[in-house]
Parts: sequence; C-alpha cells; structure tokens
Amino acid sequence: MAKNSAGTKTLLQSLDALIEKYHLLKHPFYQAWTEGALSKESLQLYAEQYYQHVRAFPENLKQLADRAQGPVKELIEENLAEEVDPTAPHPLLWRQFAESLGVSHAALAEARALPGIAALLDTFEDVTSNGTMAQAVATFYAYEAQVPEISTQKIAGLKKFYDVTEPSALAYFAVHQEADVRHRAAWRSWLEKQNNGDNFEVLCAAERGLKALWGALDAVYPQSCAAAKN
Repeated sequence: MAKNSAGTKTLLQSLDALIEKYHLLKHPFYQAWTEGALSKESLQLYAEQYYQHVRAFPENLKQLADRAQGPVKELIEENLAEEVDPTAPHPLLWRQFAESLGVSHAALAEARALPGIAALLDTFEDVTSNGTMAQAVATFYAYEAQVPEISTQKIAGLKKFYDVTEPSALAYFAVHQEADVRHRAAWRSWLEKQNNGDNFEVLCAAERGLKALWGALDAVYPQSCAAAKN
C-alpha cells in the first residue's frame, strides 16, 4: 500500500475500498461453495480448520476489551457477550455445522492448524494484543463487515447443493447474518469519530487482517493458489 494513498480519502472510505478489494466472496473457495463445486472433503477440511479461528475469536475480543476504556470497551464487550452467549455460544454453533458434514468433535479438537490458518490466528492475536485500538477495531470491522453477505451465500449454497438444511446446522451462519450487521455498524460508528492521524498504520493493520483471511481460504482450497499461478 502506498503511504500517500490514504491521504485523499477518509479512513472509512479507504477501509471500504480495501474490503472490496479483498472481499472473501471473490475468493475461489467461496465462489465454488456458492456454485456447488466443492467436494464434501473440502467442506470438512474447512470446518475443521476454520473452527480454530471461530474458537479463538472470543478470546481476541476479550484481550481487546481488557485493554480498552470508555465507549469502545462497551462496544467490544457487547460483541463478546454475543459470542459466548451461554444459550448458543458461537463455537458450539460451528460444531453443529461441522457435525452436519460428518466432522466429529474430536476431529475439531485435534486438528492441527495449516500454515494459512496459523497465520490468521497469529494476525488477530497480534493486533488485539499489540495493535492500537484503532488498528484492532479497523481489523475487526474489515472482517465483520463482510460476514452478513457471506453467511447468506453460505446458507443458500448449503441448502441447494450440499443437503445441509437443519436449522441447527445452519445456526452459526444465520446468527451472523443478523449479528454482524449490528457489529459492523458499531465498529463503523466508532471509527467515524476517530481522528488519530495514523490512518496509514490503521489501514495497514486492516489490510494485513484481510490478507490473512484470504490466506486462510487458500490453505483449505489450494486449487485457488494453483489457478493464480496460471
């Protein structure tokens, strides 16, 4: 990213441009999902691997909440409360999805992170532990801004092509269809009020997060890497 690229746009305009550039619905894995072109084995690998991010995400929020103060702390804690809601904690909802594909709880617990997944975990851990509040919020915004539309496409694909129709199996995506509309609005509202003068560093953090999310899908769908080289 050229350092002067952030100067002619607001922070949110620049963030939205980055999200559009790296939007995960453009990734070959999700395109194959929505076209019914994934094998069951590909979906199972995805369920096993991406669970590690789903499981770590509440801890990322907790780490950030511990460092935060004022309104942003309340915002983060509200997000965290939904993730760990005792009636339907999000990692449990993901396990229900994985189980519908024939992936056991033991397989989820024992799965070893592929390099792209490990890089995603490290990226979110680093920004929540060491990044500025603006860098972390921008990274979360860039992630959750995409999730409602992705969840809608996933549900449609699962129902149409993969015979996954049980509400419990789709619950993780159904929850995020709605919840992340609110989350992205909350992150966006906070970012809109910031004027820290470090937009370049904030955008770099968000871009790093977006690239890590893309790389996680590369890890479970190596065909996309091969296609990129042709």
